[in-house]
Order: sequence, then C-alpha cells, then structure tokens
Amino acid sequence: MLKGMRRVHIALEVVGGLAIAGALGWLAIYAISWPFRHFTDGDCSPDTEQRMVSSPDGQHTVKSFHRSCGSTYDFYFAYLSTSNPNPGYEYEPILELKNVAAGQASIAWEGSDQLTVTYPNSAEVVDASAKTFGVTIVLHPIEAGTNTGAK
Repeated sequence: MLKGMRRVHIALEVVGGLAIAGALGWLAIYAISWPFRHFTDGDCSPDTEQRMVSSPDGQHTVKSFHRSCGSTYDFYFAYLSTSNPNPGYEYEPILELKNVAAGQASIAWEGSDQLTVTYPNSAEVVDASAKTFGVTIVLHPIEAGTNTGAK
C-alpha cells in the first residue's frame, strides 16, 4: 500500500510541475506580446493615404500608406515593387516611420533610382532600406508644423 501511495504522490508532483511550467510559459508569451496588442486587431484604423507612384523609368512602383493603431501607434509605411510574379512577393517593405500622424509624411521619386521621404523630425525611423533593389532612400526630416506636401 505504501508503494502505491508513493507512486500517486510522485505522479501528482510531476503533474503539478508541468502545470506550473505551462502557466509560466503562457505568462511569458503574454508579457512579450502585450506591447503589440493593438497593432493588428480592431483598434487599428483602416490604412489611409494609400498612394502608388511609379518611378520615372517605370521599373519600380512604390506603395505608401498611413496606419493608426490606438492612441499610441501612428505609422507610415512604404513598399517597393520587386518584379517577383509570385503572389505575396510583389512588394517588399522599404520604409517604416513611427509616431507620424496622417498627412505628416510623403515619398516621391527623384530620378529612377532615388526616393525622397519627407517627415517630421519628431518621428522615429524604424527601418529604411532599398539598396537590394538598386534604389536609394534619402531621408528628409523637417521641423514640426511644416507642410510636407503629402496628399
């Protein structure tokens, strides 16, 4: 009888340990994902200021848009055409600005291989890279309150 009780005791300890490990794992995932809770859910506004502009030589197209997610996230994104015909791979992200309100950023071609991005100097440049595609991105921060010419 004592052997049976010992086995039950060990089994309960193992189950309890697994339950604690599972709960701690769930808590860690929840804590890591907390800052991103509003990025893709219903708290994001539909993308605004959607623009598509072709390069002067017609080799590339840049898509840009603004996304507002709750009261804490305002982004401006730009994507460059890749000439890849496979669905989902036609465009590659080349620019992400954070803390940019609608109408504060714009992007324009300055030749067939150079893009100029105008944005307020209070914005944070999260990513800006298009060299893989032979396109240079020129960042042009401006003082707050100055018109960027965004439409």
